[in-house]
Amino acid sequence: MYIITKILVVGSNTLTISKSLKNLGYTVYATSFFKLIDQLDYVDKLIVPEDIDDFNLNALVDVALDYVNEVDFIICTSDVDLSRFPKSKIIGNKDTNAINDKFKLYKKLYKNFLLPTTYKLKSIDEALEIADASDKKFIVKPINGSGGVNINYFNEDSYIDDTFILQEYIEGRSVSSTFLSYPKDDMDMITTSDQVIGSKRLGASSFLYCGNITPLVNYTNKINNISSKISRMYHLVGCNGIDFVLHDNNVYVLEVNPRIPGTIDTIQESYDFNLIKAHIDSCSNHHVNIPKVKQFAVKLIPYSFNDAYYILSNNNNVQCISDDNSLIKKGYPICTIITSDRILENAMMKAEIIQRQVYNSMKTHK
Repeated sequence: MYIITKILVVGSNTLTISKSLKNLGYTVYATSFFKLIDQLDYVDKLIVPEDIDDFNLNALVDVALDYVNEVDFIICTSDVDLSRFPKSKIIGNKDTNAINDKFKLYKKLYKNFLLPTTYKLKSIDEALEIADASDKKFIVKPINGSGGVNINYFNEDSYIDDTFILQEYIEGRSVSSTFLSYPKDDMDMITTSDQVIGSKRLGASSFLYCGNITPLVNYTNKINNISSKISRMYHLVGCNGIDFVLHDNNVYVLEVNPRIPGTIDTIQESYDFNLIKAHIDSCSNHHVNIPKVKQFAVKLIPYSFNDAYYILSNNNNVQCISDDNSLIKKGYPICTIITSDRILENAMMKAEIIQRQVYNSMKTHK
C-alpha cells in the first residue's frame, strides 16, 4: 500500500513551505502564530498557539511537540530550539545552537570574516561604558532570535532584562544569500537578495524583517565566497542563508540562518522551481540543477499601524491572510505581498499598489 509521508513544518512563516510540500504529495502539519485561512488549503493540520503575547518561537515548539510522534519528518523554517526534537526526524541541520547563539557565532567567525564588533553583556551599565568610550553607534539584540524581533538601537533608555548582545551598528545595504549545502561540504549558490528591513512605510520597528527583492542587482562575488566558506565551516546541509551588510566595498557578516530562509517566497517566484524539493534532495546529497532566473520578485510584509481589522479581497498576490473577523494588533503582520515582473521597477510598483490597497482595507471596528 502506498503511504504518503507526513512532514511537520515548524516555524513562524510556513505557508509557502506547506504549499510546496503539498504539491509534492506529502501530508503536511505546520505551525503558525496565526490561523491563516489561505494556508488551510495546503495543510492537513494547522497548529496555532492559543495565546500570543509576542513572537516567541518557544511557543511554536511547545505546540509542535504534541504532533512529533504522528509525523515521519520535521522541517524548520525559523531558528527554533532543535534539541527539543528527535534528530532522526529532522530534514536539515540537526544541531544549530552554535549558530543561533549570536555571540558563539561571532567568536567563531570574527577572525576570518568582517563582522560588527559584538559584546555579550548582562547590564545596561556595561553597555553604556562601552558606548561612551566609543564613537560607534550600537544596537541591542537578544542572543537568540530571528526576523529582527526585539532588535533596537542602543541608548541610555534601552531596557534589557536578560543577557544580551551589544553590537556595532554598520550602516549599509542589507542583503542575504541563499544556497544549498551538501553532506560532503559541497555548496551551490542559488541567489542573493535585497532585504527590506525596518520599513516605516510598512509599519515596522527598527530592524524588523519586512520582505526582500530577488535577485540582487550587481552583487559582489565576495558574498558567494563567504557563503561557501561558512557553509563548510559549519558542515551545513540543505537550504541555508546568510545575512550581510554591504558598506563601501566591505561585506559584513551579520547572521547565519541554518534553515530555509524567508527568501523562499521570492526565489520560487523568480526561478520557478520547488525549493523544498531542492532542500530535501540536497540533504540526501542529491545534487540539484538550479534553473536560471526568469523574473524579479518582490515580497513585502505590511505591519498594522493600529489595532484593526482588514478586509482583504481575493488577490493572488496577497498571502498569509487572517479571517476578516480577526483583530490584527498594532505592530503585527497583516499579510504577505508577492509580486513579480521581468522588469524590477514594475514588480516594485505592483507591490506598492497592493500595499496601499491592504492599508485602505482597514476597519478599526467590527
